[in-house]
Amino acid sequence: MLIGEVVGKTGTKTFRFRAYKDVNKLDFITVKNKDEQWILAQIDNIEGHPDGRNIAQCIILGYREKGALLTPKTPVKPSTLVYTADKEVINKTLNLSSGGLYIGKLDANKDVSVYLDPEDLISKHVGVLAATGSGKSYTVAVILEELLEQNIPVVVIDPHGEYSTLKFKNDNPKETALMEKYGITPKSYNVSEYSPDPRINPGAKQLTFSDKNLTAHELAQLFPTKATSSQMGLLYTATREAKSRGSYTLDDIITHISNSDSSSKWNVINMLEIIKDMKLFSKTPTKLLDIVKQGRASLINLRGINPEIQAIVAFKIMSDIFEQRKVGRIPPLFLIVEEAHNFCPEREVRASSKITRSIASEGRKFGLGLCIISQRPARVDKNVLSQCNTQIILKITNPNDLKAVSYAEGITSGLENEIKNLNPGTALILGREMPLFVDIRTRRTKHGGVTVSVTDQPKITDGIMSFAGISKQEIEMRLGKVKKIYYPCFRVSKSSNHYLIDGMKGKILYRDGNRTRESSMDLTDDNLTVLSYLTKKMTKDELVQKSSMNYTNLISSLSTLISSGFVEEAKGSAAVTYSKTKKADLKTFDIEPVLVQIDGEVLKPALTKEQVYAKAKVLFNNFDDIELVYYPYIIGKDFMIDGISGIKQS
Repeated sequence: MLIGEVVGKTGTKTFRFRAYKDVNKLDFITVKNKDEQWILAQIDNIEGHPDGRNIAQCIILGYREKGALLTPKTPVKPSTLVYTADKEVINKTLNLSSGGLYIGKLDANKDVSVYLDPEDLISKHVGVLAATGSGKSYTVAVILEELLEQNIPVVVIDPHGEYSTLKFKNDNPKETALMEKYGITPKSYNVSEYSPDPRINPGAKQLTFSDKNLTAHELAQLFPTKATSSQMGLLYTATREAKSRGSYTLDDIITHISNSDSSSKWNVINMLEIIKDMKLFSKTPTKLLDIVKQGRASLINLRGINPEIQAIVAFKIMSDIFEQRKVGRIPPLFLIVEEAHNFCPEREVRASSKITRSIASEGRKFGLGLCIISQRPARVDKNVLSQCNTQIILKITNPNDLKAVSYAEGITSGLENEIKNLNPGTALILGREMPLFVDIRTRRTKHGGVTVSVTDQPKITDGIMSFAGISKQEIEMRLGKVKKIYYPCFRVSKSSNHYLIDGMKGKILYRDGNRTRESSMDLTDDNLTVLSYLTKKMTKDELVQKSSMNYTNLISSLSTLISSGFVEEAKGSAAVTYSKTKKADLKTFDIEPVLVQIDGEVLKPALTKEQVYAKAKVLFNNFDDIELVYYPYIIGKDFMIDGISGIKQS
């Protein structure tokens, strides 16, 4: 379509034209040169003029001849007619032939599909950089889908568990309505999840590593603090001597160092014991060949894991993958590192820093592609970012982060301004022959990285007092259809403390770390009465007087409590006294219940409030209030999940 004519001064890199019709910035246009070749150009800026016609400033992209992209050697002549670029010219000039990884459409021409070459991704590495909420994780999930379509093994270090929904078809009505536009249909993929603590990440398989023949360097990388030269000397000596005897384990290293005369040994032993207590090492470690499989995405789900342990897990999985790939024991693969600023930070050394740099600089030689993802590119190790020759940049507004991406090949001051104003879901792709603005296609799979809205609160239509925790919807996105039940409990308040009584069995429930447990105090009312009045060291006569108990019953209860370890007897010169042990202390349950909307089955308590009142009177002697509350559980086909902590229970 004819849209204008060239005016004013022209060159071999730029020209201007007067537009006959409305045109937009970044539109592709074509003109003919003196040799009758179609030259592709892109509108870089538009100026309005008093006569109502716009003047568009264009950048010449060139023309393709014998496979090479060439730029004209002579300027475009004034008065040359300007046309909108059709699909064929754009495809030919930009080399956008079909095949490879289909990630979306050209933002300036929605008829043109954009594909990435998987060989380029693996050989050149990729950086996906964007501010929060710009579509970073969504874009990576699209790339993941395409890699799986190509049967390429993928391993994702996933700190927030965002990618587990790749196993579910996209059923979002707004997104499925757009699929026809992109020529795709909903689909699910082969996904396996691994976690160092499957209790926190239900549905994930246990991830452990072998502690056989760990080198001194590996052990030092696992230390929570940097090893000193004397500590390194101990490690080198221990591993060398252990190796001379054959295969060895972490316990062998600890034993060897324990027998050393070095004054540094205790700090080293302490750090090795910390490593051992992390439970990351096992005699039956996870097989790497199970993690790296063709057509499968293996997610290393680190959601809820301590950041220091996250860095150690990342170090071990990346080190093992790199070493095994070097010798060809696992197939070529693509490694994705989410939140890369936490695993290879610019101004800090983490356990995972050095191995990330090694893979970035050498991985391509061995068929190990790396994808670095970050919302804070300024905080990512520049040695790693500079190795990512393909950059996928979404909206970034932070000046420091913009400066961090300005080194990328093809970035100009004009493009930097465009990056600030990109719409969510639109990406600037660098690393090809020229920058491309791409409208990222809709996902085939369900999106799991949606930002939770604080202001968009659900309307409570039918509520109960329950303990807030993990949502049913969150579990269903990861594990499929589940059922939620609300288990009845009675919350007893005394002064500033709160206690929880099981509404079915009458047991005291208490928090132990992030778990809820039953108290082992299975005692008669007389036993509990003695404990409730035993607030200090007391004689039998004092207890009888205060509790009004029968003397015979008191003697029997004291005997039971002493044998159970709840009471200790002290024989003094004047009299025998009795006092409670720590085992007898009632443990609190100080999580506050909140009003929640019912989205499951509410169980009826077996105990009445009167029965609980009588039990509380025995347990606490006096108290302020009793309230019926509910404890949430999520039930699957063959599992149950604690609704507060999200821990899977056997």
